[in-house]
Amino acid sequence: MVRRLPSWSLFLLGEDGGVERAMQADQTVYLHPQRANPVGWSRMVVGENHYPDVVLEVDNTTDVRRHKLKLYEAWGFPELWVEVPDASPRPAKRHGLSVHVLEDGAFREVAESGAFPGWAAADIHAALNERRLSERTHAVLERVCTALGQREGVRSNDDPLLRSQRQRGRRQALAEARAGELERRAAMVRAVVASRGLDVSTDFPRNVRGFAEAGAEDAAAAATLCADEAEFATLLRRVRLADRR
Repeated sequence: MVRRLPSWSLFLLGEDGGVERAMQADQTVYLHPQRANPVGWSRMVVGENHYPDVVLEVDNTTDVRRHKLKLYEAWGFPELWVEVPDASPRPAKRHGLSVHVLEDGAFREVAESGAFPGWAAADIHAALNERRLSERTHAVLERVCTALGQREGVRSNDDPLLRSQRQRGRRQALAEARAGELERRAAMVRAVVASRGLDVSTDFPRNVRGFAEAGAEDAAAAATLCADEAEFATLLRRVRLADRR
């Protein structure tokens, strides 16, 4: 289970137990929330508590790379994301997200996250700047979640996003089946009216209000009795009203 925690106070204690250095993180992410500080969700002591898997710093006006990056590196944080939002007053060429992964005691900027396998920096930036998750971002997250679950040994039934992915797939399959059934019903109606020599528009009967909700038998009956498109719509409406009674 992934948990995103809000702004955290990060402390480095001196030999006397006093605070030697303190810093505020914009966001912290734990892949295993139980590893977070058990005595409080708002602080972490370097050397005493587990490191978050990812720290996110939002760089709106100050240069995180100059002021905080070296400190996170010195303290041994495994991964840092530096985000310059699209709405930032900084020049547009600076907008984007950079991923910094600790290797041999030093940060190295990489193309994708180490904590979230396969999640590229550009895709993370896109997700952070969307008001609502786009279809593309949703697909990326499903892929990343699957890879993360495989790495962590999580069964699909244990992971809420993987369950959501399966449910979304079932909903999509159901929607496609309904669309196919609607197309078959429309083809049947067009065949009936064509056999009777009636001229109808290209969109008929999909353009008839209530056709999508009508049953196949009702649609066939209306196609058999109608004299034109308008009467087809009238007959279909009468049948639907009779069914409601």
